[in-house]
Amino acid sequence: MVRIRARELGLDFGTLPTGKFNAITDVPGVTVGHVSLIQGQGKLIPGQGPVRTGVTAILPHGGNLYTQKCPAAVFPYNGYGKSIGMMYIEELGICENPILITNTLSIGAALEGGIDWVLEHNPGVGISDRTPNISVFECDDGYLNDIRGRHVKKEHAWQAIATATGGQVPEGNVGAGVGMSAFAYKSGVGTSSRIVKNSLGSWTLGVLMVCNFGKREDLIIKGIPFGRMFPLNQAPLIGNSNITIIATDAPLNCPQLKRLAKRPELGLSRVGGISRWGSGDIDMVFSNYPWIHPQAQPIIIDNAKFLDSFIEAVVDASEETCLNALFQAETIVGVDNHVREKLPVEQIIAYLSSANRLRPF
Repeated sequence: MVRIRARELGLDFGTLPTGKFNAITDVPGVTVGHVSLIQGQGKLIPGQGPVRTGVTAILPHGGNLYTQKCPAAVFPYNGYGKSIGMMYIEELGICENPILITNTLSIGAALEGGIDWVLEHNPGVGISDRTPNISVFECDDGYLNDIRGRHVKKEHAWQAIATATGGQVPEGNVGAGVGMSAFAYKSGVGTSSRIVKNSLGSWTLGVLMVCNFGKREDLIIKGIPFGRMFPLNQAPLIGNSNITIIATDAPLNCPQLKRLAKRPELGLSRVGGISRWGSGDIDMVFSNYPWIHPQAQPIIIDNAKFLDSFIEAVVDASEETCLNALFQAETIVGVDNHVREKLPVEQIIAYLSSANRLRPF
């Protein structure tokens, strides 16, 4: 069976419509780039492989991020992580450079690649202009990848930034998701989007995740505890984390964005996420409204009338994004022939259909 996204198989995720690609790139100006590193097989030889890793870049808009900053917020729902740049965003409420995601021991290389990119495009940095803040997030892919080998280099981060594009976003075993797992199944990168309409206009909100968390028995899909229904075949829980990046073109300020940054875990709880000890569940959100509408007058928003629909969008899209990461991922064999099996989508869809849990086509 060809891997198909969750919604296309009949699963429902709230009432808000999706964007054209049902991806974070539906937000005007947002682009995503992946570099996937898959090399070797068999026994682990630290420093040599096998390699099952990569890096993913998210760019908030197509301009110079260092000079055209975006309001932003972060929230460490469960702060077991080694991310870079969060303190700056927490203090100043801005995103000013590419957002990078990779494996835990490669955050330094990703940081260097991001810095090189900023220096290349901003000759005054470090001379007449202050130094940049790069955002780098991580998950542990050591069950499948020779993580000690630190095979992600700064050139790979640069490449992910330089090749970032809009449109359809590859999911599953790509970029930072190559070596990631969720609920002891193969997982990786997922994405989704929502359109929010109100009296002030029509806005887009998109979510991208790298999913790497959860025990097999935790998994729930549309209220059915599938994690307890399938045998556990050579799939111990190794490493935890979930990185969520939320983008919108809505004119939200930093406190409002902070509220949205606290909501992805509500969507993840629908699929069985409980933020176990050791899980770095980190959420970041930005608005590129100032860049999309540079001549527009500032909009003063009444939270009570405006923000609820965005909260709904974050929660519903987060649930769908996580399942897209699982539904799109393929079985992969990594170090020491460790296997992460793909989610048994055919069995799950058959069960949901028989239980009338699918949307009629």
